[in-house]
Amino acid sequence: MAAPQKKDILSKIRKFGIPLVLILFLIKINKTLFFLTIFTILAYLLKYIRGMFGLKLIVLDTLHFSAIMTAKYLGIKEAILLVAINTLIIDFLTFIATDGTFANFFIYSFTSVFAVSVFGNLNVMIFGSVAALMYSFLYFFYRQLVPSQAPFEVITKCITSFIFTFLYCSFFGPILGILMRV
Repeated sequence: MAAPQKKDILSKIRKFGIPLVLILFLIKINKTLFFLTIFTILAYLLKYIRGMFGLKLIVLDTLHFSAIMTAKYLGIKEAILLVAINTLIIDFLTFIATDGTFANFFIYSFTSVFAVSVFGNLNVMIFGSVAALMYSFLYFFYRQLVPSQAPFEVITKCITSFIFTFLYCSFFGPILGILMRV
């Protein structure tokens, strides 16, 4: 009976241990490239899922949270590069670029950089919430100038964007902070 247990333990180590060691090794080699790649893949997959099912929900849009974390722990240039890859480049490659693509690039970049530059020495909840609130207000004002959606859709997007960026910062912000300092 001891042999099957040992076999199960070894299979679990191979299944979970080896990828975990590989991930930690890659983080040590080039943390910036690793996190930019992970954040880009995550944003692309979640955008793909939203598009595939026709979801308008901002719940699956982690780009703003990723940009905030990148600006804080990797640098301002890296955050702008991440936002450019995930708004401009991916939207043009998938033929869904609109005026909102450019607006999101500038608003995501500005709010992430501003919040981290001014409030970056405070808790992740504070600078994350400031960035999320700024994004919501700027997006709302932008959509008042360039209307392309019904007002209730814009207000709903602004509210859910703030709420879910706040939630991502509260739940995943401290964990990513620990990983990014490794």
